[in-house]
Amino acid sequence: MSDKELIQRFQDGDEEGFDELVKRYYPQSYQFFFRMVRDPMDAEDLCQETFLRVYKGLKKFRSKSLFSTWLYRISVNVANSFFRRWRLTDILTSEKNVEQIAIEETNENQDFDSTIWKTIRKLPRKQRLVLILRIFQQLSFREVGGILGISENSAKVNYHYAINKMKVLMGSD
Repeated sequence: MSDKELIQRFQDGDEEGFDELVKRYYPQSYQFFFRMVRDPMDAEDLCQETFLRVYKGLKKFRSKSLFSTWLYRISVNVANSFFRRWRLTDILTSEKNVEQIAIEETNENQDFDSTIWKTIRKLPRKQRLVLILRIFQQLSFREVGGILGISENSAKVNYHYAINKMKVLMGSD
């Protein structure tokens, strides 16, 4: 069953339409948040907040964009609210997160992964979001732009700057 059909079922009063959407999109939403905050409990909380907002807004959803694009927009807004709430302008440079990763990761491949994540944390927020949505969520530049409210070209430029900055930062470590 398509997303559109599930949404219509929900809008017609069938709660199972929403349940099916959650089953379909929860894993990738969780991964998105986990990549942002690197804390399983925070990622879980952010997912729940996201799907609560989706539930509240789904009756008014008019399919002017893909459901997945709308969901990512909500996810980005939830993440931004989370960062503001904790007054963390750049949560990805938080010592707590770096220490958590260092403790959790023990073998060489994980150490390499830790280096990459430490580098990603140093990127400006918009570049970081573009990079995560593009590489880890495997979205097109058009989708990334739609989610972040920027043009497709701006998404490409931010991605390019993010990659170049990562090369420089990783070369200097």
